[in-house]
Amino acid sequence: MNGRRVLVTGAAGGIGRAIVADLLLRGAAVLATDVDADGCARLRGRFPGEPIHVVPLDLTAPGAPRRLVAEAADRLGGLDGLVNNAGVEHRAPLDEHSTADWARVHDINLTAPFRLARAAAPVLAGQPGAAIVNVCSIAVTGFAGQAAYDASKGGLLSLTRALAVELGPRGVRANAVCPGFIDTPMLDAGGLRELAEKVAARLPLGRCGHPEDVAAAVGWLLRAEAGYITGQALFVDGGMVRA
Repeated sequence: MNGRRVLVTGAAGGIGRAIVADLLLRGAAVLATDVDADGCARLRGRFPGEPIHVVPLDLTAPGAPRRLVAEAADRLGGLDGLVNNAGVEHRAPLDEHSTADWARVHDINLTAPFRLARAAAPVLAGQPGAAIVNVCSIAVTGFAGQAAYDASKGGLLSLTRALAVELGPRGVRANAVCPGFIDTPMLDAGGLRELAEKVAARLPLGRCGHPEDVAAAVGWLLRAEAGYITGQALFVDGGMVRA
């Protein structure tokens, strides 16, 4: 990753921070963004002296993805990688899922990555080893009580495969990482802590994942060592999904 230039969204959350830290450790330069301005400020202070630029931004705002990609390319001197990590969750029975809830989840989890990939494609094209990594979820397999979230992540996985086919001839790879139950504040915010711990106890690895587990997978898919891998979904789930 030495010298690679990467744009990371959702960078202020648990997994996002771990991705940024892993990339910086491996010598990459990063433009990190998140809608959480306070989280962005903490992120900026966490890596003094490192090649990181932090931009608070709402990805759903009109023109935001295009502006963000342009700013990343300008500040980093180009762009080699895009990590679509930003995401929100909504849990409720189907008959309590409002259209507004559905639209919000899809705007952030699926439409924003599409808009970012569309804006980034011309900048990434022709860069040696250019790659997009979309952070999906084990939710692509489907769970009760989170129709909007599961559908958005399933759509993101299908988008990843479409990008792999369309952008491959332009030298850009596209892959997805699908985390299982990862020990972040989102488990508590979504009321999933108890369920996650019960499920994790029955997994082959017997534990919840750590943000660093996901970050390592993302970083590897961005590196030259993964140069013949595209259109794939890498499940980081402790063995929950077994082919």
